[in-house]
Amino acid sequence: MIGDAGERVGTYPTEDAAQQDVERCKREDAMYETAKHLVDAAVKAHMQMHGVDRETARYWISSAMDVV
Repeated sequence: MIGDAGERVGTYPTEDAAQQDVERCKREDAMYETAKHLVDAAVKAHMQMHGVDRETARYWISSAMDVV
């Protein structure tokens, strides 16, 4: 099925299945927002601890995440 925005839209066999997917998306959105806040806090901490600008601190944090 094609939605109003012209993108393919999934269909679900039951209303319950559709609701479960909606709830899954809400949980994913909440986890993403939490992760953004955690990264922002880490960036700010690095800026203060090391006296660097935001771009440098973000680079350091991103580089560290690639190693983990």
